[in-house]
Amino acid sequence: MNITTRSGSLAAGARSIALIPPAPSPAVASMLTKALLVAVLFVMAGAAGLGLYASSHQGRIYQGVHVAGLDLGGLTAADARSKLEAYFADYAATPLTVTAGDQTFQITPAEAGARLDSAATIEAVSEWGREGSLWDQSRAWARALIHGAPVAPVIHFDPDAAHDSVAAIAPSIVHPAIDARIAFDATGRAEIVPDVTGTRLDYAATATLLADRIAMFAREPVLLVTQDDPADVTAASLASTLPEADAAVDAPVILSFDDAIWHIPPDDLQPLLSVDPATSNLRVDRRPLQALVAGLAAEIDRPAVDAGITVDDNGRLAVVPAVSAARVDVAASVAAIAEGLLHGEDEIALVVDETPAQISDAMAAAAVERGEELMDPGITLTWKGGEGVLDRGDLLRALTIGSRPGTDEPFIFGLDPDLVRESLNRYASAFDIPVQDARWRIIEGKIQLAVPESKGRELDLDSGVQSVTAAFLDNQTTVELKVRTLHPRWSGKDGSAITLGDDILGEGGTWYGDSSDARRQNVELASSYLSGWLVPPDGIFSYADSIGLITEENGFVTGLGIVDDGDGGFTTAPVVGGGICQVSTTLYQAAFWAGLPIIERHQHPYYLRTYGEAVSGLPGLDAMVNIEPDWRLDLKFKNTTGRWIAVTMIPDGAMVYARIVGTDPGWDVVVPEPTIENEVKAPEQMIYTDSPELPLGQERVVESSQDGFDVRIDRTVLDNGKVILEDAVFSSFAPSRNTTMRGTGTG
Repeated sequence: MNITTRSGSLAAGARSIALIPPAPSPAVASMLTKALLVAVLFVMAGAAGLGLYASSHQGRIYQGVHVAGLDLGGLTAADARSKLEAYFADYAATPLTVTAGDQTFQITPAEAGARLDSAATIEAVSEWGREGSLWDQSRAWARALIHGAPVAPVIHFDPDAAHDSVAAIAPSIVHPAIDARIAFDATGRAEIVPDVTGTRLDYAATATLLADRIAMFAREPVLLVTQDDPADVTAASLASTLPEADAAVDAPVILSFDDAIWHIPPDDLQPLLSVDPATSNLRVDRRPLQALVAGLAAEIDRPAVDAGITVDDNGRLAVVPAVSAARVDVAASVAAIAEGLLHGEDEIALVVDETPAQISDAMAAAAVERGEELMDPGITLTWKGGEGVLDRGDLLRALTIGSRPGTDEPFIFGLDPDLVRESLNRYASAFDIPVQDARWRIIEGKIQLAVPESKGRELDLDSGVQSVTAAFLDNQTTVELKVRTLHPRWSGKDGSAITLGDDILGEGGTWYGDSSDARRQNVELASSYLSGWLVPPDGIFSYADSIGLITEENGFVTGLGIVDDGDGGFTTAPVVGGGICQVSTTLYQAAFWAGLPIIERHQHPYYLRTYGEAVSGLPGLDAMVNIEPDWRLDLKFKNTTGRWIAVTMIPDGAMVYARIVGTDPGWDVVVPEPTIENEVKAPEQMIYTDSPELPLGQERVVESSQDGFDVRIDRTVLDNGKVILEDAVFSSFAPSRNTTMRGTGTG
């Protein structure tokens, strides 16, 4: 009997030994099982055996079929799909390691854009082993049972997600190449900063490796594919540019135009130099130069200025030189500076386009000579009854010089008519005699001639200005001025025809009962001087002409009045005629309510309460007068009634009344309530002032605190409902102070 062992055979007759083989491992057991099945299959090779295996896997995946190592044999398509999707979901969420040198990064398949097409994959798995003849199928079944049958999963990739997942780690890997460059050391010498090779990432190759790993559900690290990125400009290529760079910045660059210069120091030049990567040649950054030259252009650019004529310190005409137009060509200047730097130039002229002025210095010089010829002789003036002269100074002061560019004689000389009139008026003021109309006044109840008429005379300044100007331009040295005789409108013989109605057209009244004796005297004296004067139709009444000078010789005494305080303000102080403003205010109110046009009126600096009250007053309805020999603040109004009117003043010791008497024209005077704005509180403290007009130790309160304000009074005069006059009175009163005057005198 023969016994076969794993190590050989025993001879016949030898001692029999029972050999018990060791238990096979699971893998060996599986192999043996599969081999046994193969044997069985072959034993069952008949139609009954093959049919039985195929029948047992109807609707199921054949044994040994797997996807990326996941065994799906014996499962239905639905179970296999569920198992495969769960397996891939776990795999897709698990990071893969991506390496680059000693650096590692994590990317999950899901982040890389991998998506399993489970339907297509299970369809391929289910179709495996079911194609070809029964012999072909049986051989496939046998191979699957022994070696397994791998089926590649169907994986789709989102290329954008794959690129982005790799790009997210690229900043840690990718380094751009750095070109070699020219720099300057602490001494200003040029030196080369070496180039640095960069690193590029091959996205496509890396994405392909990543996709290959994911397609096999593999977990091995993926190597990032990189490439060297050489610099465009190398240190070797710059060696020849060092001398050129040194020469460009070895000294300040001087930019110039005309007499002006600008310096660019070497430290500011150094940043302008760089290397052209395409040629490795030195180049100049023109952008800062563009800004620099544009700034200089703002200083340099100018329009052309024609030559002119002025008067020098000696009173002679002189030429003001012409200035040509200048415009910096910024682009050309920048190019010139850049080229100059590259060639080591230290002085570079800006490119400036210049255009000459239309009127040259020579033209102006010729005009100066002509002007001097016109002025030097002066002009002698003659007129009937007098003579004078306009010398060179008079003509020079009035000289006008016009210009007309583009003509052969571009300067036009003339004389300012107002200034010529001023010079002629110097003689007219001494020669002229004003015309005097006859004036009538009611004296003792009768109309009497108070001022006889008289002719006047005056130089005809209108024609004189024209004659002087014409003589000047024609180089004539003498002018005869015309004299006009002025005839009065009203003469004494007209008095017999005067008729005066007895209607009161307007009335004013103010209180003066508590005035000092001096002020009372001035009020009553002024009233007597003004009362009774007649005003003809269209005539103008003048307070100053009617009252005369306010002097002690005319009977006025020192009272309190408003005067300049010497500090830009006003104060109440002793003054000859103090109180006459009450008379002018009262008369002003009468003319206002009569509806007569007010020709001249001046407000007081601050509000006087008693003037805004009483029978006819309103806040702002006051009139200040000041009559001096050489100047005046007057009160004037015009008679527009068409008939004669008279001024009547009635002081009764307590009230002073003013009346405009004549023939009532039937007018209605409409005055709404005054508009008061911008009120300013007055100070409450007492101010003390010294006065030599009061005896030593005596005190008198001369002002009371009164708020300041602006006021407007509108007036409309109607004739049978038709508006014949609309006007308004404006006043702006400053606050007044409590003021006490302290006497320092002996009287």
